[in-house]
Amino acid sequence: MDIVGDLMKQVATGDNLSMISKSVGGDEKGVQSALSMGLPMIMGSMADTASKPGGADMITGLLGQMGDENPVDNLGGFLGGSSALGGSGIASSLLGSQMGPIQNTIAEKTGLPSAVVGQVLAIAAPMVLGYIGKMSGGQSMDQQGLAGMLGEQSKMAMQSSPEAAGMAKNLMGEVKKEKSGGFLKRLFGK
Repeated sequence: MDIVGDLMKQVATGDNLSMISKSVGGDEKGVQSALSMGLPMIMGSMADTASKPGGADMITGLLGQMGDENPVDNLGGFLGGSSALGGSGIASSLLGSQMGPIQNTIAEKTGLPSAVVGQVLAIAAPMVLGYIGKMSGGQSMDQQGLAGMLGEQSKMAMQSSPEAAGMAKNLMGEVKKEKSGGFLKRLFGK
């Protein structure tokens, strides 16, 4: 199971990409590209957060806020509803201080305005959480289980998106100048 790969397939199904593009005011190609980079970055950030003390609790809390709602199952309703507006808070919680740099880097690569990329990330974050919530069937996982699952998903996501992997290496390199490269080894399995 590849969460990011599945989400990208679901986005490409039917009118989903068109609905997201209209909602954020960006062209479909740019929005799809932004999602293909943003989803792995969100997954990587979640994996990193879950591996830190208290991080899994924070993610479990966000999963609880989502309830059984998976935005991709009813994208039109999600985009038109108030829950989409809360997505920017979820994206900020998950990406933290990296939100701005990630948003700007994706904007540079896609040609979309940074504000539009921010809206794409605000839609992508609840999509990832909703998928994880649906996958766990509402069962709460312990910290180790959640961190392990997110770590594995992050590795898959980064392997399938070389652009996101490069972006993560650059951003994480700025933040962590580890001699051992421990975080990057966990993230990319290298």
